[in-house]
Amino acid sequence: MTILSPTAAATEGFRVMRREPRAVLVWGLLWLGALLAAAAAVASGERIVVSNRRTIRSLAEIVHGFGPFAAVFVVLFLLVWATTTVATYRAVLRPGDRRYFFLRLGVDELRVAIMTVTAFILVLAFGGIPAYLLYLLVSPIMRALPAFTREIATGGALATVCVDVWLGVRLSLIAVETFAERRFHLTAYWPLTRGRFWYLFLVYFLFFLMFFVLTLLFFLLGGFLFGAAPARIDSADLLQRSSVLGLAAMLSVLTVAFWVVSSTLFCACQAHAFRAIVGSGKAGVAPS
Repeated sequence: MTILSPTAAATEGFRVMRREPRAVLVWGLLWLGALLAAAAAVASGERIVVSNRRTIRSLAEIVHGFGPFAAVFVVLFLLVWATTTVATYRAVLRPGDRRYFFLRLGVDELRVAIMTVTAFILVLAFGGIPAYLLYLLVSPIMRALPAFTREIATGGALATVCVDVWLGVRLSLIAVETFAERRFHLTAYWPLTRGRFWYLFLVYFLFFLMFFVLTLLFFLLGGFLFGAAPARIDSADLLQRSSVLGLAAMLSVLTVAFWVVSSTLFCACQAHAFRAIVGSGKAGVAPS
């Protein structure tokens, strides 16, 4: 029987990157192509001004920047995400299937894309239900004990977070199980993780520690690149414009590298956890 090791699952992505460096490079190039296409669409639709004053635009403004191509790029990024996610699952669960660097565009990717969109819509529609139900339960207590309203509200917020984390962990292997079984196996998603909550929680905890380190390095390097950029661009200065374009290219590569490494670590740890759970005994039966 397979030993459920959180450390082995959390570090599976590093083994994939070491074993399949060319595949991971191709995944990165795919993401870079999508990012450059999106950047070109934005740049063609508006004038880019770099100054000392930098503001963070709203999501609506960012989407508006894509103009008529917004819907196209939503589909494009969803497809790239689905293909690279399934490629990582395939590299872990079917390592011998190396054709096209584990990349496909078929039924497996379509299932994962459908599952992703469905989960996103369900979260938007029903994500606040646990908090609302908890509010209904504690509101009489808050009215009876008004002096402890803040403490009760804080406890309720913590309880809501705990419930959301529990649900998220229990349902976290839906995508990889859909890929592994090559079908939507709705009755198996919940039983699969029964008795394995703490194992999966530790896996994701270790992943987020690594993700935090990667994020810190990304912002340090990104901040260095932004700091090297001139405050204003003189359109007549060819050398200055070339240096800015070079910095922008480096930042794009850095962003793609951060995303590909992070997503590979996350998807690989899910695939390893699924394989370990299935190998540890019958799915849905808590290990002894």
